[in-house]
Amino acid sequence: MMPSNLLVIGIFTYIACLLYFRDCFYSYGLEFFAKRKLLKIGQKLEDLEFSFEQIYYLVATPSTNCDFCKLNLEDFIVEKGKVSFFHGEIYDLKVYAQMPDGQKKLVAIVPKDKFPVPILDTMLYYNQINQSDYEMLVSYLFSHPRTHRMIIEEIRKRVIEGN
Repeated sequence: MMPSNLLVIGIFTYIACLLYFRDCFYSYGLEFFAKRKLLKIGQKLEDLEFSFEQIYYLVATPSTNCDFCKLNLEDFIVEKGKVSFFHGEIYDLKVYAQMPDGQKKLVAIVPKDKFPVPILDTMLYYNQINQSDYEMLVSYLFSHPRTHRMIIEEIRKRVIEGN
């Protein structure tokens, strides 16, 4: 009776670990394969430029709310929208502002399917990469903290200055 209990506990622990660390596994796997593919096609993450045109703002730009002018970059929070609890792929980014009164306000949404990366679009068009490689590289760029930082900087600038 004892070995079967250990087996059940072992299986339960294994499944719990997989569920708990699923985002880490997805991120590391995505990073590993994307970096290999970027190296193979002779590109670097820093070379992949993207457009800010498809950011959907939920506040006026420039905002008439003086509280936005007081916000630092650290006051903006990126929340990753996922299809489900069990699926690690991100489908959009929601950018919130932590307002001075403590309230968290949704400022903008960046959908992944409207996230243009011209270099990758060109490579896909000329069959230098296939559709699955394209989607993997866009997912990697979309989920990267550097990209999130650049999006936050653009959103803050647009909300405060309006251009």
